[in-house]
Amino acid sequence: MITQLEIALKEANEQSVSLASMSPDALESFMIVMSSLKSIAISIVKESELTFSITEGSAACAVEAPTHSIQSIHKEIDLAITGESDNEDVTINLRKIQKQIKRKDVDYRFVYKNEKNTIDIHTPLSNAKKISLRRNRLPYVYKLKIVGGFLNEIGGKNPNYHFDYGGGEKITIECTKENAQSINRFLYKKMESLLLCKEWEESNKKNEYTHVAVIEDDLIIHFRAYLDDYNKENELVKKLTLTYNFVDKIFEEQSNKENKVLNFLLIAFNNKNFHLSELKTLLVISKPFKEHETIKEVRAALLETYQKKKINA
Repeated sequence: MITQLEIALKEANEQSVSLASMSPDALESFMIVMSSLKSIAISIVKESELTFSITEGSAACAVEAPTHSIQSIHKEIDLAITGESDNEDVTINLRKIQKQIKRKDVDYRFVYKNEKNTIDIHTPLSNAKKISLRRNRLPYVYKLKIVGGFLNEIGGKNPNYHFDYGGGEKITIECTKENAQSINRFLYKKMESLLLCKEWEESNKKNEYTHVAVIEDDLIIHFRAYLDDYNKENELVKKLTLTYNFVDKIFEEQSNKENKVLNFLLIAFNNKNFHLSELKTLLVISKPFKEHETIKEVRAALLETYQKKKINA
């Protein structure tokens, strides 16, 4: 059975545009789309299995092949639309098609067709963000954690401090000189810190810790519970919901901790390694309090990080 992927310039009545009455711009657009579709197809399937056609009299081009071959092309297009493709030829050429179908002065139909079904490709492609290669998964993740220990050493050429757990077990925490000077008051005492942990997948690599803040005693239990749940969750949307719920709960308690909690959250997530949505969520939550004396400066710093990250996204 032969199946196909078809792209066609269309008019308002869904009829294909005639090749005999195309404007120069429409012709150029159609040629880009046609060439890009061909490049996508031959990057996935042997050319001997493919047949390319232009419907007589109309601006509609199609690539035809046995069902399994077209399904392979369709699957790779779907992967590229969701940012999961490793095929550079597909992502580059699908981006060219996406650019054309998003134009306001031309209108396209882009479908997968077999004997039983016609599946729309135009809509998900048009709605997708800029098509790009899948980012390779990093061998580590960043997590915020509340970590406690006995502070027995501060210093080093590069500022850091140490939690000593006895028996030779200890962790080193990177910090700034200003952090070290502030933390010095806890020397030879037990303390708890909010840390950014670079957690490696390989068990033979030690986790790396960076100081974020010293959480006040009356807030530790709240932050520990929130971050434990946050770090267990893998879905971004559910993580963001946890943040909203955490803040809502603090405000509902009316314990005068609200601004302190927002302050620590804004400081904690002010790092380029977090997702844009994580940063944006806290900017949205804190917006009503952006002029508050405990919020203003740290929120401005987070906003700056967000804007820089957005430019480079």
